[in-house]
Amino acid sequence: MGGMSLTPGQVVWCWLDPAEGQEQGGRRPCVVVSSNDYSDAISHLVIIVPCTSRDRGWGNHVLLTGPTGLTRPTFAMTEQPRTVSIARIAAISGHVDDHCLARLCRWVSTWIHAA
Repeated sequence: MGGMSLTPGQVVWCWLDPAEGQEQGGRRPCVVVSSNDYSDAISHLVIIVPCTSRDRGWGNHVLLTGPTGLTRPTFAMTEQPRTVSIARIAAISGHVDDHCLARLCRWVSTWIHAA
């Protein structure tokens, strides 16, 4: 993906191996959550949230909505944000709508900010 600009809400296919413990691994869809300011400052990294097609019924697993380019219902696992090299990005699939992006970013924010 060298030189390609990634924007918040894009759905990308990402190689997440090697994975450890309960981390998501393999090639899977992810949603870009890093801001445009982050991308402007750090062009070789991106913050993503990995996704799964497994519906666990957890409120923090946000169903992706919008023109995602995915063929089945997919959920962002907001408890697993990850910073990865853009070299791990294999392809751009589509993007989530604004409501979905706002919802999953609220969850990520909940996990990383002290009360």
